[in-house]
Order: sequence, then structure tokens, then C-alpha cells
Amino acid sequence: MQRRISLIPQPQQLTAADGDLDLSTLGAIAAAPDLHPLAWLLSDLLNRGTGLRLPVVQSTAKDPAGGRVLRLALEGHRPEDFTTAAEAYRLDVTPEGVDLVAAHPAGIARGIATLRQLLPADALREAPAAEPVVPLVQIRDEPRLRWRGVMLDVARHFQPKDFVLKMIDRAWLHRLNVIQLHLTDDQGWRYEIPSRPKLTEIGSWRAETVIGHAREDRGFDGTPHGGHYSVSDLREIASYARERHIMIVPEVNLPGHARAVLAAYPELGAGQNKPVSPTFGVFEEVLEPTQAALDFALEAYTAIGEVFDGPFVHIGGDEVPMTQWESSPIAKALMEKEGLEDVRGVQAWFTEAFCAHLHAMGKRVIGWDEILDGGAPAEAAVAVWRTQAYVEKALEAGHEVLVSPQSHVYFDHYEGEDEGEPLRIHGLTSVEKVAGWDPAPDGVDESKILGAQCQLWSEYLPHPRDVEYAAFPRMAVFAEVAWTSREVRAAEPVLDRLPEHLERLHAMGIGYRPLEGPKPWQQGGSGRYRRFDWAFTEPEAE
Repeated sequence: MQRRISLIPQPQQLTAADGDLDLSTLGAIAAAPDLHPLAWLLSDLLNRGTGLRLPVVQSTAKDPAGGRVLRLALEGHRPEDFTTAAEAYRLDVTPEGVDLVAAHPAGIARGIATLRQLLPADALREAPAAEPVVPLVQIRDEPRLRWRGVMLDVARHFQPKDFVLKMIDRAWLHRLNVIQLHLTDDQGWRYEIPSRPKLTEIGSWRAETVIGHAREDRGFDGTPHGGHYSVSDLREIASYARERHIMIVPEVNLPGHARAVLAAYPELGAGQNKPVSPTFGVFEEVLEPTQAALDFALEAYTAIGEVFDGPFVHIGGDEVPMTQWESSPIAKALMEKEGLEDVRGVQAWFTEAFCAHLHAMGKRVIGWDEILDGGAPAEAAVAVWRTQAYVEKALEAGHEVLVSPQSHVYFDHYEGEDEGEPLRIHGLTSVEKVAGWDPAPDGVDESKILGAQCQLWSEYLPHPRDVEYAAFPRMAVFAEVAWTSREVRAAEPVLDRLPEHLERLHAMGIGYRPLEGPKPWQQGGSGRYRRFDWAFTEPEAE
């Protein structure tokens, strides 16, 4: 009996046949030399979950099984990097073997992710627990959007390097292609710049953290929290992602959200001499528009841009209060010198300098939609987190847009109405809400949509298990929204396939949220992680 083939994201075309193929009957993984890194990665993953070790051989070599192989091949004109065509692939599983063909190695990487989902769920475990059997199938696939990302906030609560690597693997399995690392904020600076040692000595940790929600008055825990990634850590993350054709986009959020910077180097601000923030929110402390502060920021962008070789660097730019600049003689002098009519022009001064510097490094800038308020260079991409109006504003100004509205893809919002849900910032974003969202609705020029991204802000996600619960299964549903065409999504509803997909998440050891609600040990209870609701008004539906 032909079994149902359930994949997330759903491929654009899938034709199933009766029967299965036992991969242990194949002789090798045959690949051209430039695909050998992916071939060995696939060999290692098969060995880990099933015990099968397929050797990697040259495409033209003869193998012990008389030509029955798992073939990885590049065919056709190679597309440009970071295009949907670069991630297109063709996967054929027949009684004679497996053919995975693409025009770009990124397409091979996406096809491997699909092949792994064709295996039994237990093949995703860390030790042999399943037979290496896949159904006979023909798949033709290509993503809808170029950028399909997830943002990890490692600033509010530091997450260890090993967990970042796990999240890269989980993104890969779901055919996502971007991990944004939110590396700096008021609550901590998370990467090493050897020439600026105080960033890690002082700025990377806080003395304590607020108990419960920042809007409550429950005091502080008295426990230091901190951590940072060394240059070697960052290079490992970059290399790990590169092998899987995942782009790391580092975010250094300036000129606002600067409390950790100013705790280390108070001379770069207005001299408030405040510590790294132990609570969450928006704070008035910003970089002063001095040459010293600008030099620091450019040094910070240079350091991170040299580690991650992807084309994008995120400059942040969100929630920058104007209060300090409104009363600053330094800001006033800059406005007079530059002919700035509005204090928002001070942020635009920083943004323009950041863009020029990173452009000279061969990088593209992306920033949160607030960079539009004072004006931003047209070549800067804009990540819209507020409402549809900002998507339209950015498009009208000539920017490419990354669509990531808090109303649908902020996974620090509550997962459900259950009173037992653990503490979140506010809001409600269920899997059903994510499944019903369209990042490029009718009336929007989809060619100008850079892509879509979900966000895992970590104010109330202190540990990896908390991130997992917030992320899954919503991140899996988001992956389908970003990859699969509207027509296929309508014909093959993702929520119908989600229960089977949870078996994969379980096999991978992911502490996901069950569809029916949290398990007793996942609930917030009556302690520091108890649910706290306040009068938050959702933005209008997009």
C-alpha cells in the first residue's frame, strides 16, 4: 500500500509511486568534486540516524552496486547566488536509485533537506534508530521567496554556540536559508572585538534580570547573566552555516538600544554612566553623534562583516528615542552643520554613514523599518516589523522589503489562549494564524519583496528549551508560508500535515509546543514564568 508522503514545506510538484527504495541497496553517493562537501554531509547524516554509511565517489566512478547510486549532480546554467533559481532542485527516487539535480549547490542543499524528510522520522535521531528507506517519488521544487529567515535574539538572553548550531540545522531541514543573529542590545553585547575589550569585560553581562514581565513589579533575581561569542566561535558558526548554504546575517543594533555599549564606553553617549540594563523595554540612552561614536560603530561593523562573508549586515535602527538628541548641544551642532531640519535626521546621519562604510566592504545594509523615518539610502533593504503601511512606504521609496510583521511572525507572542502558557511579551500568534498569513498579498509587487522572516525575541526566552517551545511548530508552518506557492498551500493545507511533522521534531529532541497546548512541565505555572497579560492592541490585519 502506498504510504502518504508528508513534507513541510510542501514541494511545488510531488508525484508519488507505489513502493519504497532501501538506500542500503545503493553502492555510493556519486557527486562531482564541488559537491563532495554536501555529499559527505549527507553520508554522515544517513550514518547517524540509520547506521548506513555510503561512501562518496566521483560521478564517473564505477561503484559496487553496478551503477545504482544516490547521485548529486549540477546541470544547466548556474544561476546567481541568493536567487530562487539557485535553490531549485529535482529529486527522483526510483527502484534504480536516487537522482538529486540542481543548477547550483544551494539547490542540492535544499534537496538533501527534502530527502531527509522522506526518511522515517526516527532517522533524524542522533544514533541509528530507523531503516534507510524512502518512498518512490518525483519532486520538482523551487522556493517562492529569496529570503526565508529566522531571527535569534542572543542579546536579551545569551544562547550557547552549540544551540545556535542546532538551530542552523533545524532551519536547514525546513528549507529556510537565513539565520539573523541579534547580537547587541541594552541587555548585553554578545561578540568579541579584540580592540574593544570592555565590550566583553563589562558589556556582555548584567548583574541581574527582572523577575517576570518587565511591566510587573516583582523585583530582580540577583543572578548575573551573560556570555559572548569569541571570534573563533563566530567563525565556527559561519563555517557551519556555509556548509549547509545558510546565510548568517549579523545584526549590530545602533545607534539606539545602546545601554550595553555605553556601560562599557560611557564617553560614546551623554555620560549617563548606567549599567547594562537588567530589565526590558526602550531606553533613552543612544550614541551621541560624535566622531568617536561613529568610529566605534564602524569598527564594530567592520569586525562582524569580516567574519561573516554573506552579502548582508543588519544595522538595527529600531526604537531610537530622540529625547537625548533633542537636548544635546552636540546633536544641535550636527544639525546646523548638516542642514538637518528634524532631529530624526541625526539617526539618518548615522544610517547613511553605516551604509557607506558597509557598501565599501562589499556588503548590503538592511535595517528595521524605523530607518525610513529620517530617510535611508535607496540601496538599503528594509525589514518591516510594524504594519503593512510600512511595507508600502518602503516600496514607494524604492527599497527592497523583508516582511516580518509582529502581528504574524513574532514568536515571542503567546502561542494560545491557555492560561498555562508560559510568559510572553504580549499578543497571540497561533499556528493557524501563521498558516493563514501571506507575506506578499494581492496588490504588492512580489518582485520587490526580498523575503519573509520570523522573529524569536528572547526577553522571556531565557533557555534553549524556551526558544524551542516558542519556535516550534510555528517555525515549521512559517517555512511553508515562505517557500510554497499560494496555489499549492491552498490545495495541500499545512495544518493537515503538521501532526506527522511533530514526529520529526520529537525525534530531533526539540521541546516543541503540542498542538493541544503545553504539557504540565512546559506551563508557566504560578512562579516567575507565569502568564501575564496586559492591554496590548494588535496591529490591523495585513
